[in-house]
Amino acid sequence: MEQLERMSPEILIYLQNLKEFLKVNDAARKYFEIERNEEVFFDYLTELSIKNFKDSGEPQLTLEQFELIRQRMNGEVDPERKVSLGLFMSLGVYGGVSLN
Repeated sequence: MEQLERMSPEILIYLQNLKEFLKVNDAARKYFEIERNEEVFFDYLTELSIKNFKDSGEPQLTLEQFELIRQRMNGEVDPERKVSLGLFMSLGVYGGVSLN
């Protein structure tokens, strides 16, 4: 709770908007498996939003960050396996591959 008190209004508004969206969007709740542990999901979301705000002045998460949260929620995160949704996909120790 102390962390919320120190957050900028931009971060709080962004997080509140996401919470409201996820309340009404069952597909998103299912995709991120929020029902499994909603508190952990929002902890990850808050952590990345604060980082983004400090780095760029914007709290919004990227698609890659949302995918990282989904992977964390599913227990799929492996530090050696990083996924990028761009032109190239990094497969950790296997290097980058093109989907072209």
